[in-house]
Amino acid sequence: MRSYNTTDVLNIVPAGTVESLEQVSAGMSAILSLLEIESQHSESANDVRCLLVMVKTQLDQAMSQLCAAA
Repeated sequence: MRSYNTTDVLNIVPAGTVESLEQVSAGMSAILSLLEIESQHSESANDVRCLLVMVKTQLDQAMSQLCAAA
């Protein structure tokens, strides 16, 4: 498996990707807010919220690595 350095990644990632990821992250935040309310009444909603928090955290970390490399 080939490893990529920061310069390689920036050359591969299309322009506008960070902005798109920011929009996805904002949408996930809105969904998390709704799930927070629903999770007070539903254990399954809380389970989904916990999973989505982990996914959003990974997305935000990847986004900040892209921003730091730019």
